[in-house]
Amino acid sequence: EVDDVLEFEKTVYAMQVIGFTPDDIQATVKVMGGILQLGNVQFQGGDQSKVDGSTDTALSEACRLFGIDKDQLADALTHRTVATRSEKYKTPITARAAQDARDALARTAYGITFLHLVDFTNVSIGYDPKLKLFCGVLDIFGFECFKHNSFEQLCINFTNERLQQFFNTFVFKQEEALYKKEGIPWDPLDFPDNQDSVDLIQEKPKGIFAMLDEECVVPNGSDKGFCSKLWKEHTGHRRFDIIKTKPEWFVINHFAGPVAYSSEGFLDKNKDTLGPDVVACMKASTNTFVRQRFEWWDTKFGDGSVKDVSGKKKSRLTVSSEFKDQLNVLMQTVDKTDPHFVRCLKPNPYNQPDIFERSSVTEQLRYGGVLQAVQVSRAGYPVRCNHKDCWLDYKSLLPTEVERQIAKKPEKDRAQAMLDHLTKQYDLPVSNGLSTAVGTTLVFFKQAAYEVLQAARLTFRSRRATKVQAKWKAVLERREFLFKLQCVRKINCLLRGKLGRVQARGARELRASLRLQSFARRNACRLSFIRMKRKLVLVQSRWRGKQGRRRATEFRRFRAAQKLQAVWRRRLQTRFWGGLRHAVTVVQERIRLRMAVSQMRRLREEQKEVGAIVSKLQHAQERNHELSEKVTKLEAENWHLKSEVAKIKKDKDSAEQTEDQLAKVKAEHASEMKKLKEKLAEVEAAAAASPPQR
Repeated sequence: EVDDVLEFEKTVYAMQVIGFTPDDIQATVKVMGGILQLGNVQFQGGDQSKVDGSTDTALSEACRLFGIDKDQLADALTHRTVATRSEKYKTPITARAAQDARDALARTAYGITFLHLVDFTNVSIGYDPKLKLFCGVLDIFGFECFKHNSFEQLCINFTNERLQQFFNTFVFKQEEALYKKEGIPWDPLDFPDNQDSVDLIQEKPKGIFAMLDEECVVPNGSDKGFCSKLWKEHTGHRRFDIIKTKPEWFVINHFAGPVAYSSEGFLDKNKDTLGPDVVACMKASTNTFVRQRFEWWDTKFGDGSVKDVSGKKKSRLTVSSEFKDQLNVLMQTVDKTDPHFVRCLKPNPYNQPDIFERSSVTEQLRYGGVLQAVQVSRAGYPVRCNHKDCWLDYKSLLPTEVERQIAKKPEKDRAQAMLDHLTKQYDLPVSNGLSTAVGTTLVFFKQAAYEVLQAARLTFRSRRATKVQAKWKAVLERREFLFKLQCVRKINCLLRGKLGRVQARGARELRASLRLQSFARRNACRLSFIRMKRKLVLVQSRWRGKQGRRRATEFRRFRAAQKLQAVWRRRLQTRFWGGLRHAVTVVQERIRLRMAVSQMRRLREEQKEVGAIVSKLQHAQERNHELSEKVTKLEAENWHLKSEVAKIKKDKDSAEQTEDQLAKVKAEHASEMKKLKEKLAEVEAAAAASPPQR
């Protein structure tokens, strides 16, 4: 179970640790709450959408958290501004378009808040982007293939294609360096390459992403039209297939296998644009945090009609182009590193021990690119060992005479001669002219040749093992025969011993019977003596009991007389003690009465003095309370004055920035007017210099 309160406290504590002020934390929480409330807003109507009345409360709460006007946001979400050369006018949009605008606003607000948190965290931990030495972890789930695959799966699988291409290149370079070091021939075509799959997705101008961006700017572009263009352009490509029964689907043969994509929603997901009306509404927020974030977003990703410093129009980024640019930056960073690859496999989705699900592991192997990694590793010369191990493993396959001749050569020459003879002897399969290669320190095997040699080695060992087993079984059988012979001799000895023990037992039983008879006679005499003794003891005990009871009766009478005497003496002493105690009590009461009277008089005098002191203390406390209230009022006025001063400073800074921007615009306008005047003067001069035509 998740404790939301505890998790929220941990989040706030983490933000405080990295340096967030309470105001920043409050602003971030408000943005997150506004996004959640914005997701509850629904729209109704056909071509002219409007906010559903049942969700009006959610819209009001979202606007309060964002610090914007409710009517302005509702108008920006349900209308679109169309600009012409002479004027601008607003047109209503459909409920589906309004929902897309709402979702785009929520995604943008969340995205810019997330980027702000990342930038602030990097600053707080002292991250230096110019630092060349660093250790990074790139975590990715792997290839995705579901029943319904859309634009998100295409982006994820394209990332896996690029990472797999990097892995192939990395392994290729390692193998190339090893082969050059060992001085052996090799063919680069042995290694698999998925460059054609990467080009199919990202190449311009006929790649899938490029054609998707083009379809987004075409008037009346549609998902079905985009899919039709893909069919027309890429039919026949070995990485592209079609599904004739589904005109809005296409198939890409990735490195891990074919994936069918549905083009439905591709254009909307790729655009994911935020309307200028919504941006202007968010920039007018009274929440400083929200206003600054959307001003930054508008500066970087704003409408294409806004000009940058060079005077050129900004091009609106689509999701695919932005994703492709970010992936290129990532791959450039990865290319500069020294990579290490870790493949993680979960034996079961339940996180339980001793449970292995074959289907889940197979799916991870396929979608995580592990099988492709094995294919890359098996390309070229996948099996290698040093010269000595190669000689020890395969010398048994050579004839005895050949082995004796080769054994005296150096290790490298010996391995080369052995492999040459084995190639002819077993007719090893040759790939690109070679089946094995002997390097400076290692011996390399093609997979097919290695399997043939291993099979021959296992066959040879099996025959030799059969002979060894025959010898060993003979030894075991002889041992078993000798053991049985020894057992028979032992049994004979045991039988003779048993007969001797039976005879000895008969002699012992005879002696035992004689001893039992003597014991029986002795017990009979002993029982007769015990009976006589018991009778005598009984007579003596009865006589002694009679004498004891008589003495006990006399002793009880003596003790009773002593008790009566003691009770009478105690009664006399109690009467005397009672009278004496009453007299002493009367004397004590009179003495204590006199002492209490004198103490009461003294306490009354002290009470009068304490009353005067208490009244003075109450007057001092009232005076202190009045002074503390005055101090509190003065502090509140001081804090209000400080906030007014800070607000005036912010307004002054924004005014200075506006003046700087106006000055830049005026300078640009003046330079353009100057250029126009110069061109006009040149035209007039050229017209004056040319002779008039008849």
